[in-house]
Amino acid sequence: MELCVDKIWKPLFRSVYRFVYKASDPVSEMGSEKDAMTESNELQKLIDRAYKDPIASILLKNSHITNTQYETLVIEYLTNIASDTAIPFKDKALYRGKKVSRGSFSRTLAQARGNIISSIYTILLLAYIGVFDTVPFDDYRNLAEKLSEYNQLIDLSDSPQNVQLLRRIERELTEGIKKLAEPKSLTPL
Repeated sequence: MELCVDKIWKPLFRSVYRFVYKASDPVSEMGSEKDAMTESNELQKLIDRAYKDPIASILLKNSHITNTQYETLVIEYLTNIASDTAIPFKDKALYRGKKVSRGSFSRTLAQARGNIISSIYTILLLAYIGVFDTVPFDDYRNLAEKLSEYNQLIDLSDSPQNVQLLRRIERELTEGIKKLAEPKSLTPL
């Protein structure tokens, strides 16, 4: 069985891009007509602004991925979708907030991927033993549905009504994520 990482990561980073730039597709925004310097600057802005998404910030805080690993994942993914050619790790490492070697960039990326895989297997294990179908996990499923709704509304946020709805959902998500991040949220187990 082959796991398609693009199906997991593309929607996430495209939603961060839409949130930051209110654009539909980072690839179309960074087309081939721009010179390399402009594309590089645009990509750096996108990477820098990925942290301004309040939902991503809270999710990151409560995840098993460090800020550095998140930054590295964002750089890895965005450079891959923004460029038609493979960008070497030594060039990707230049986008990091702190100067690092290509080896350090590569190790951080491997650690992030390992943490993601471990988290997925934790969920699979809980589903396998039947714990994932119990009461406390319903709230997490509801949160996932709200995150999906929020992601879809980002595309429609041009009208004042949608912006208000987006902010309301953002507040609800923020409160819900913080509440579910507390260990006592799993007390019924």
